[in-house]
Amino acid sequence: MISHLLIKNLNRLIKRQLLSVGCLGLLLCFPSLTYALEIEEVIWGFNNQSTQGKCIPLSLLLSNNTPEVFDELMQLNRQQYNGSKVGAPLFRAVYLAPFSSKWVQFYPYIIDQGQNNWSLNWGPRFIYSRKVSSRSNASAMDESGGRDSSRIILTGMDALSRSGRHFKQFPEELFPPFVTATDSLDEVILDHVPKRWEAARRGAFMDWLYQGGVLHLLPDSSGDNLVFSDTMNELNAPFEHFRVGSGLVIRHQGNLKQIDKEKLKLEIQKVHATQLSSLDIPESLQKRKKKPNTNNQTNDDYRYGDTNAGFLQKLSDISRPEHNWELIYVMTILYIFMIYPGCYLYNKRQKGYRSSLLFLLISVALFSTIFWTIGKRGYGETTTMNSLIIAQPLQDGQYDLTGWVNSFVTDGAEYQFSLTGDGPIYSTAQETEKIKGGIINGAEGKFIADIPPFSDRRFMYRIKSKYKLQDFELIDQKIGTNSNLEIIKIRVNSALPENIKRIQALYGRALYDLKQSPEAGSLFLVLGNQRTPLSAWNSKLDSDELYGRQFGYGEEEKDPSKIYDSLYERLVLKNLNIEKPSQLNQYQGDLSHLQLFIYCDLPDEFKLKTNVQGSQQGRVLFTNQLALLEKKDNSKND
Repeated sequence: MISHLLIKNLNRLIKRQLLSVGCLGLLLCFPSLTYALEIEEVIWGFNNQSTQGKCIPLSLLLSNNTPEVFDELMQLNRQQYNGSKVGAPLFRAVYLAPFSSKWVQFYPYIIDQGQNNWSLNWGPRFIYSRKVSSRSNASAMDESGGRDSSRIILTGMDALSRSGRHFKQFPEELFPPFVTATDSLDEVILDHVPKRWEAARRGAFMDWLYQGGVLHLLPDSSGDNLVFSDTMNELNAPFEHFRVGSGLVIRHQGNLKQIDKEKLKLEIQKVHATQLSSLDIPESLQKRKKKPNTNNQTNDDYRYGDTNAGFLQKLSDISRPEHNWELIYVMTILYIFMIYPGCYLYNKRQKGYRSSLLFLLISVALFSTIFWTIGKRGYGETTTMNSLIIAQPLQDGQYDLTGWVNSFVTDGAEYQFSLTGDGPIYSTAQETEKIKGGIINGAEGKFIADIPPFSDRRFMYRIKSKYKLQDFELIDQKIGTNSNLEIIKIRVNSALPENIKRIQALYGRALYDLKQSPEAGSLFLVLGNQRTPLSAWNSKLDSDELYGRQFGYGEEEKDPSKIYDSLYERLVLKNLNIEKPSQLNQYQGDLSHLQLFIYCDLPDEFKLKTNVQGSQQGRVLFTNQLALLEKKDNSKND
């Protein structure tokens, strides 16, 4: 008997060894199974740094080292330290000819610069993988405690290494084809006209500039100004510096060897000073210098959580199920009592294990049904979607949208979410839960997620979308020596959004309520009664404002309208890139412009296309930047 068992185990061991040898032989005979794809080069963002709180372009140079065509659906997965996948995978179809290489871009959302582990997967059930990890290089900080400007030199793929060693070089062919992927880029240095840009990249570059980018133009190799064509011909303006929307273009003399970061900063300051001197504002404001950073920033270290995830948390509070916890607690106690000593007493009385097992099974089934029935009751059992959006204007009635969505459903299923527009980018903005589904960014982008019954799914997105043109014209202003607005009058040349909740103007370090004033068939925005210093919003940067209910802090607010109203200040601060008290204390604003904020209900044009059968509600913060009036020329006599 013993010898028979030994022979049986020995045969089993031999089979395992033969199987292992066979697998090894397959790998040796067909190396393409393991080495079909290699990652030759990785570029994170624009300056090879992961920018926290942004969706960045991740550029991968992939090479196919086999004689077979590589035509696979690939996915990029966020990983935790233990290698487990979290979030929703990013999908991208990749085609590589035999023995060829190709640049491929994904657009991941960066939660933490220090924890940036990803994997690239493909094959059957995505079993093949390559690690994609970034060096934990924290972005440089400026004197206000925020992220220092990201500056790059755009170069051609086939160009030799440039002499401008002070700045990172970025291949122009990798510039994203849509503006939604350019959030982490601040300044660009250009000494040639990009020849390989198609219409999409040219448009994305101009959109990036229009919404606040800074472009440094250098002469070409012969010393002449660059000449642009098509949609970029606006850059041919014959001025040393000029505005394109909210963006700034500065012409420099010399070559790359003669400029560095400090010279560029100084030149930008000179341009701002020149612009201020031409405006109708007090001379004391024109000469005002930026105050030194004397704030103790150690309080920033006590903040927790990501701002985008915080917005999603607040939206989930709106549709949080209202469970009957008192009844659940009572039924839990009864269930425990039924298991013990209930089963014990029943068995002692019946004196038979079969009837006791039946009693146990009936108890478990009964209370499972009770808990399921009680637990699913919540929020009126109504499917609903709650949204927040920041809308920044671009050219031709287009808007750059940043949105946050929470979708609560009563019926579990696989749901799809998409929007109408260009360059959609989606992210779940979290690293704790693995989501069954996936994300397709770019053209025909969508978010697919499995949502269990009576639960929600949170995600954020970026997209360029069309909306009716909003045209505002500043026609009168008066600014005091302390930078207070004394008179402001804005003509509204287009229809305002419906259901406006709040209108404010920001100038310097103060916000002013505006009211609508019809005059002679026209509509104007004029000063209201309230002025709010920006410093009064310091408490809004407290992490508990967004995450308090998640950790049991503060009183629970159930009115959706009040929750939306409470998020207005934080949305404005988000739009100003203020996320820390130290940044708020240092903020002075652009004294050459007035910033207009309109907070209103979610319009139909911005609602999601989805198979979720429920209502959609939310708020939108429209932002507009208006240039101040220039000085009147009193030198001319009538």
